[in-house]
Amino acid sequence: MNPHKSDYYIIWGLVFFWQLVYLASMLYHTGGRLSLPLDDAFIYFQYARQAAAGHFLQYNIGDMPTAGATSLLYMLLLVPGFVLGLDGMTIAVYALVLGCGLLGLSAHLVLALGGALAGSFGGRVSVLLFLLCGPLLWGYASGMEIGLFSFAILLTLYLHQRGDPRTSWAAALMVLARPEGIVLALVLYGYKAYARLVRGEAMGWRWWLPAAAYAGQAALLWWVTGAPGGAGVEAKWRFAAPHGSWPEIAREVLFDYAEFLKGILSGSLGHQTSVNLYAYDGNYRRMVFAPFAALLFVAELCLRVGDEVAARRPGFALLAGAWLLAGVLVTCTLVEYDAHFNRYQQPFMPLFILFVGLALGRLVREGGMWGKKLAWGLAVLGGLWGVMSGVYFAVAYGENCSDIRNQQVEMGRFIAASLPPDARIGINDAGAQRYFGQRQTVDLVGLTSAGFSGPWRHGSGSIFEALQALPAQRRPQYLAIFPNWFNFPDGGFLRPVHRIRILEPSIIDAEKVLYAVDWDAVGQADMPRDGVAGGWRVVDVLDIADLASEKRHRYQSWVRLPGDEEANLLLSLPAADGSFTDGGRTVTGGERFRMELEAGKPARLVIRTVTGVAQHFDLIVNGHRVATVDLPGGRGRQWLEQPIAALDKSATGGPIEIETVPIHQGGDLRPIVSFHYWALQP
Repeated sequence: MNPHKSDYYIIWGLVFFWQLVYLASMLYHTGGRLSLPLDDAFIYFQYARQAAAGHFLQYNIGDMPTAGATSLLYMLLLVPGFVLGLDGMTIAVYALVLGCGLLGLSAHLVLALGGALAGSFGGRVSVLLFLLCGPLLWGYASGMEIGLFSFAILLTLYLHQRGDPRTSWAAALMVLARPEGIVLALVLYGYKAYARLVRGEAMGWRWWLPAAAYAGQAALLWWVTGAPGGAGVEAKWRFAAPHGSWPEIAREVLFDYAEFLKGILSGSLGHQTSVNLYAYDGNYRRMVFAPFAALLFVAELCLRVGDEVAARRPGFALLAGAWLLAGVLVTCTLVEYDAHFNRYQQPFMPLFILFVGLALGRLVREGGMWGKKLAWGLAVLGGLWGVMSGVYFAVAYGENCSDIRNQQVEMGRFIAASLPPDARIGINDAGAQRYFGQRQTVDLVGLTSAGFSGPWRHGSGSIFEALQALPAQRRPQYLAIFPNWFNFPDGGFLRPVHRIRILEPSIIDAEKVLYAVDWDAVGQADMPRDGVAGGWRVVDVLDIADLASEKRHRYQSWVRLPGDEEANLLLSLPAADGSFTDGGRTVTGGERFRMELEAGKPARLVIRTVTGVAQHFDLIVNGHRVATVDLPGGRGRQWLEQPIAALDKSATGGPIEIETVPIHQGGDLRPIVSFHYWALQP
């Protein structure tokens, strides 16, 4: 296929048309103000601004460098905007222009691929469906790395199809665009190995460039941040979850993978069916592709793969099909794999679209007169469906931009205008509040602050303990958070300063609250209130939910049954000498930990728990049951500190292994609720 100039005019005409539509939707919903649909884009902006100022990967000056920007390459592409003097919201214009350019270039590649594989009709239909795909239009205009990664995938595929030696360079670009790129590179290596086996094709030294790019980036991150991968792995990867077995997690991943494939093959994505034009992220099913697209995709994929295998000539179908299936599978290992209109899967949607276009091209070439009529009819119907999808997501885009502008950006500007210049703020959305707030931040999710991704995965108790463990000068004096995301106790050490509520949120939580933190009101929770009189002293302390303390004591906890959830607690309760706050856990299966004791002395074990919860468990020391603990529930809730076992002399001396195992009677579930353990000796 030799594209005409008119093809390029149409491509760029559609690109600019949709850019204007999405821009108009944004300005309409925001009251004429610039914005973007995701807070994550402002994380990139903050890293890029810092890099332009000479603070590479340092989110806050003075803090440890972090790799909270998923795509290092995309962040670097934003740096010239700040070097040119753009800042504040004007950098969003730079990001939108970049996304617009990538959309146009990607469309060129779709046209070229479709034309080379299925003739002029197949190429033009493919690019038409591509430029009418609502999720892709949303993704390219999001200010995120979505467009860059999608472009890199298409460029690699295009050059590979042509046999161009620059394919390896494009594959290296793909690896640098997003972490999933290395998986695609590994699939490409497998493809090349298969081609060498059946056709004797040599790989050559250039094919090591993707692996070298990945290794080089990992080495750079390790050197700068102390870790070879991005911070998002520990914060978002399912297999980094604190509880749950890998087989169980793998089963969940495969289930969600099947759900996504079912969704894309049925032409819709999401959880529930909605007839509303307005897209609500995470709840409503979005109609994306015409229903017949699935049949065309499956038929074309099977026919092409069958032909390539039979001819022992691996080609486009084997590679693109494997990329689509493997790439989506990897994204399903993320905790919120389908968040934000399936933004993690959006870069792979062009591969699906290409197969649909190729199928329509096959109908024109091989289907005779009726095949041509059917292909034209399906193309028109697919185009009309695409127009509805494009408008649908344009409305969603405007609403999302409004949410981010009216909540995240406004909270950042309130922080900048109202809080002292030296204020330090704990945040759960690290983008706009830091970028516009211009204050030092502690990212409670752990993307841009080292050491918090683990506590985030565990829960509010562990987050609190991590904050409390910070040096006093680094503790945040304020928290700007979604209250629904945290189990922080009302009152006590948190005082509301400012609230921003969105009545009908489309992509964020409804309420963002800025709290002032009174660390003096937290109280001292490290030592027991009772139990140290009479010549006894504390020789070892296990602070439950404090991950550092748990690691030192080799603490483990487990659930009773697969699917059970372990609660991570944070409570502020009264005590005899005043209220204090402490983090803990509710454990259904049991605990195991190690305590250090001095030899030749008796010892006792003291637990901090709460009243109002009946507990019944065995205490096992070095493999022997030494006590059965029965803590009645009673009424009301307050702190309870109680010795639960006197340890025999023979069991003391050096480290001892302790287990607590709940005793479940019938259907009566009595979990252990623990906040502290102390070992006391004379």
